[in-house]
Amino acid sequence: MNTRISEKTSVISWQSGPSTAPLPPLAAGLPVLGNVIELADDVLRFLTKQYYKLGPIFRIRALNETYTVIAGRDANLFFAREGSKHFRSKEFWQGMDDELGAEVSLISSDGELHTRLRLLQKRGFGKAVIETQLPTVAELATKAVTQWPVGESRPVLSFIQDLVTEQLGAIIIGQGPGEYVADIRTFIRTALLVRVTRQRPGFLLYTPAYRRAKARSLELGRKIVEKHRRNPPIDRPTNLVDDALAAVAQGDLIKDTDLISLALGPYIAGLDTASNTIAFLLYALYKHPEVRKLVQAEAEALFADGIPTPEQLNRADVLHRTVLETLRRYPIAPAVQRTVTQPFEFAGYRVDAGQRIFIGTTVAHFLPNLHPDPYRFDIDRYLPPRNEHRTPGAFAPFSLGAHTCLGAGLAEIQIMLTVAALIHAGQFEIDPPDYQLKIRAVPNPAPNNNFRIRRVG
Repeated sequence: MNTRISEKTSVISWQSGPSTAPLPPLAAGLPVLGNVIELADDVLRFLTKQYYKLGPIFRIRALNETYTVIAGRDANLFFAREGSKHFRSKEFWQGMDDELGAEVSLISSDGELHTRLRLLQKRGFGKAVIETQLPTVAELATKAVTQWPVGESRPVLSFIQDLVTEQLGAIIIGQGPGEYVADIRTFIRTALLVRVTRQRPGFLLYTPAYRRAKARSLELGRKIVEKHRRNPPIDRPTNLVDDALAAVAQGDLIKDTDLISLALGPYIAGLDTASNTIAFLLYALYKHPEVRKLVQAEAEALFADGIPTPEQLNRADVLHRTVLETLRRYPIAPAVQRTVTQPFEFAGYRVDAGQRIFIGTTVAHFLPNLHPDPYRFDIDRYLPPRNEHRTPGAFAPFSLGAHTCLGAGLAEIQIMLTVAALIHAGQFEIDPPDYQLKIRAVPNPAPNNNFRIRRVG
């Protein structure tokens, strides 16, 4: 099949099937190491730099492995439309499944299995879950602020991670991680760095700290599953774990060994996604006082008569545009990795079956023809007539295609309500006031722990 994309600025063609075209150009790198240092430092910056230098398709090296990269708007459109035909997730995510003891998972599956697992978890991660529990989300955020002494300075990311995992646990499976939160953070972060992104050495999996964190995290997962077995949803709403237990009973999709992974799923989902975005958003607010003033006024209006309703949140235009711009300017999932299952030709170069590939989904966020002055934080991008996020392939903070984030709608509401509740309940300032953002690149981009805020009221 030959396809030529005609929307707006796109001019790149692709063709499915074997090709005699040349291999993509190879990015310059160090002997032996290749591009591993640049990838570890800031994968998005590196991929964007190579896009400008080499075009929308190129190869990179990391030690003894070579990867193909496709990036930009046309790559996003190709991934969204043809990804299920050409790419497979399993190799990239298999190590995480192994650490959790799962045989199958949503993130590592494709095709019919992925579709069925997505349907199984759709209710658990759907917008309706959070819309019916807005008071829980808001009250947990308010409580976190009231327990923060005036005058005290704290690292933003760890504070937000604790809050977000507590919120997601409460609304999706009926309980937060409580005393296990530090264990989950250590377990998931280390497992991702070693088994998935391969940015840290394997010996870390054998350290006492990791083994204890893993054992405690799996212990929590078992407790959650057993609690749900003993207390079926008779006098309470059915949740994600109940749906998973029902699927195990049917016997044709998941097994008992997959339940712990599903039970811990809400905590895992929040650690480096909504948490990182909220942390970035708070940085943006306190570096752009003109935006903060507008968001503050909107937050005060939202809470004027108590906890806001879903309808009121939907009308919070400034807050929503600030979330969108944070997702664009500070994407927490800059690229996705896959294995090529069917060969194809893209922009005049061939990609062979079996090749490991990066799809630089958020490189498009930094292309001036799609987002003028792309490094400027500008919430007016999302107003008519600009509507930059509505150009197909230009905005991809939640990935694309069959693997688009299942909880994207829930995450947007959680981010909006949590930020509104935090700045309604307390007054803060960056500590120190002249702090300039430094990003911790692994396993997902986030402000590093030097980003602190002080409660001043």
